[in-house]
Amino acid sequence: MDTIKLLIKEPNKEPYIKEVENTLKSFQDIVGGYIECVEMPGIKNVDIFCNEEGLFEQLPGNIWIAGTGDCIKGTCYMVGYDEESGESVDLTDRQIKACEKYINTFALPTGADLYQDYFLLVPEMAAKSEKYFKKSMEM
Repeated sequence: MDTIKLLIKEPNKEPYIKEVENTLKSFQDIVGGYIECVEMPGIKNVDIFCNEEGLFEQLPGNIWIAGTGDCIKGTCYMVGYDEESGESVDLTDRQIKACEKYINTFALPTGADLYQDYFLLVPEMAAKSEKYFKKSMEM
């Protein structure tokens, strides 16, 4: 069976690298349900996959999606993708470092509750998003 290297981020925990079977079931097991793909802001050829029903299930907030008023809810994972085939591929070491830096910037603050503190989080995350995109434009 093929495996794939990805980065998993659970709410209120540090991210970790894991090799899993490259199957839909493995991916659904990670997020705890149906998967939804979100483009990783500012990191080329990386996608975030999360639980499609995270909001409806009131899963805890995890990491903010830069440039939006939204947040990944519940456990998610980041994986590379091949531009030509569109297939998921192993994350490179460089992509892992970029993802970890992104997570350090946009993880919800310890003790914050996405649903109770949403209107407090929006201005903070908007300011972080502006800095993040400005910095990536300078590179």
